[in-house]
Amino acid sequence: MKAALTDGKGKVWISELPLPVPGDYECLCRIDACATCTGTDKKLISGKMSWAKPENYPAALGHESVGTVIQVGKKVRNISPGERFLRPAAWYLGMVKDGITSFMGGFAEYGLVTDVEALAEDHPEITPPYYCRYQQRIPADVEISDADATMLVTMKEIYSFIRDVGIKSGDKVAVLGAGAVGMSMIFFAKLAGADVAVAARREEQLAMCRNIGVDHTVNIAEKDLRKSLLEWSGDGVGFILDAAGSSEMLIAASGALAYAGAVCAYAGGNGIVENFGKLDLPVSWKIISSPPQEDSAHEHLIALARDKKIPFHHFYTGVMPLEDIADGFEKIFAKKQGKMVFLMHTSV
Repeated sequence: MKAALTDGKGKVWISELPLPVPGDYECLCRIDACATCTGTDKKLISGKMSWAKPENYPAALGHESVGTVIQVGKKVRNISPGERFLRPAAWYLGMVKDGITSFMGGFAEYGLVTDVEALAEDHPEITPPYYCRYQQRIPADVEISDADATMLVTMKEIYSFIRDVGIKSGDKVAVLGAGAVGMSMIFFAKLAGADVAVAARREEQLAMCRNIGVDHTVNIAEKDLRKSLLEWSGDGVGFILDAAGSSEMLIAASGALAYAGAVCAYAGGNGIVENFGKLDLPVSWKIISSPPQEDSAHEHLIALARDKKIPFHHFYTGVMPLEDIADGFEKIFAKKQGKMVFLMHTSV
């Protein structure tokens, strides 16, 4: 099968790998599409991810995948051929086969999902790879394209984040960054009833945010972020959501935080820690660092998708065949594309 590999030195290429062989409790999936997780993928390709060591390369990329079950292991009893699953993986994170380390391996033509229920019933002493918890079913009655379905991975993470930090109706929220994560934060904060501002420096990104209903945009290349947020919010914003890891935006926005407001770190608070002494904060404030709980958000996102409440097409900027993945990542690094979807077997 074809799969996308990286050397951790900036190179991405397509290689032929052996087809995964499912074990007794595993299912072979045809991976239909996989989206970029731009921040993570760029770090892995550049060798800048803290847990990815030089000896882990070459590695198989991709984790925002969707696929269709085509074969089940002999002890699988809760999954059937034809069912669609999120996050099939060529093989599981950290495993090495034929000299290739898996960084999930979603950019591949085939992958595996595990029947964790059957495994737990038969062998409670065996702990499956943690990644299996994210391999969740897309019910047959949910009409969603392969490209759109890949967006569920990021959107489940972000919905759980917005839910867990406690954003509610009437809150004033400032989102720093207008990429896929920032746009998802806007969408779910608005769905919760909050008033939302977004800051970025690229006008095309801000235009996409306006398409999903953001209340206020700030192009930091043209406007003072602190001043603009204060003019918009009045007494300051109750939540600052760091979606970009930009010290410049975090420091500037901190001066617009309301009394007793919260600075919220998505998937880690290193940016807040590194800039702590430079932040211009009120006397009373708090940090909320809430790791995404993707699997806990699955049913809610499936319900929204079933009711066609999510404009999925707004959250990715391009669709390409797997064979063009090197060109696609070149465009991403050059900031000519945002979040992208690569197709293995089907149309969008």
